[in-house]
Amino acid sequence: MNQSDSRWRKILMSGGALIGAAAAFNAAARKGVDPLTNLIGGEEGGFEWRGHRVAFTKRGSGPPVLLIHGIHAAAWSYEWHDNADYLARANTIYTIDLLGFGRSDRPALRYTARLYISLISDFVHQVIGEPCALIGSSLSGAYAIVLAARDPQRFPAIALIAPTGLVRLNKPAGMKGEAGRLAVETPIVGTAMFNGLVSRRSLRNFLEKTYADDTIVTDDLVDIYYWSSHQRGARHAPAAFLSGHLNIDVRQALRRLTQPALLIWGEQGSATPLEEFRGFRSIKRDFEMSVLSPAGDLPHDERPDDFNVILSTWLNRLSLSSAPTLGTLPGTLEDSQPTLPHL
Repeated sequence: MNQSDSRWRKILMSGGALIGAAAAFNAAARKGVDPLTNLIGGEEGGFEWRGHRVAFTKRGSGPPVLLIHGIHAAAWSYEWHDNADYLARANTIYTIDLLGFGRSDRPALRYTARLYISLISDFVHQVIGEPCALIGSSLSGAYAIVLAARDPQRFPAIALIAPTGLVRLNKPAGMKGEAGRLAVETPIVGTAMFNGLVSRRSLRNFLEKTYADDTIVTDDLVDIYYWSSHQRGARHAPAAFLSGHLNIDVRQALRRLTQPALLIWGEQGSATPLEEFRGFRSIKRDFEMSVLSPAGDLPHDERPDDFNVILSTWLNRLSLSSAPTLGTLPGTLEDSQPTLPHL
């Protein structure tokens, strides 16, 4: 064996050892992870879409409202666990696990913003079947804007929780476009990269940055998001998110938006800081605005009592709720003027 052959033999052996170690790490990461169950209650349903099952829940009666979770590596509809029951007192509340997340199927597709916009549109048309208010968190708020601008009759109102689509546009989170997506999609090594990203330690760090009050981040909460991010196929949709393929520019859609719209922000949010509301209101000046404090990037989860009252009162005022008429709440909204802290 010449020197060149020996060098390539060592490279191949070391590569095989790396792949073997990655495979062992992946097996350990999924050990003890069962299929997700419905942790937020309500009537469970499955929507067959393009050959895949999309999980959702339904509860309550009255004008329909669809709650759409944000998008991150461990995302799913669990983020509405303290909101759905309260809001269902006066509305029919649907929650959905977007394809690739939560209890929905997680196929190895080419995930894009347009795919999710089509999914949400088809779900409302085929499952809900009547005009529906959209409530979108973070990136899903951007999808809600596009849908509402396209079809104001089907979507008569939208509420957006720290939405993206203006300042935070097409900026991959630490990965470089298509190359980053392909790296994570690699069967063994890519899975190991993703499992490292969603280790319990990494998830705890992410959640502690997400909430203003990091005591909310208990071991149980970390476990819930760990289980979500370790389902089979869990890496496919987040790979598209991490590489920027799920972003969408909402500027043109915002200019066409005519229906009532509400912005809700956590004052201490870091992923989408509070000052980013200015870009949305500079384009659509009649956005109503409410700020929750202390609260981070999931104000509806961190301050559910306040959020639930604000949203339900707003829906009622728009006659999109079957609740009795309520007066304007102090410290929230009045005559479309935002209550804001000093910036």
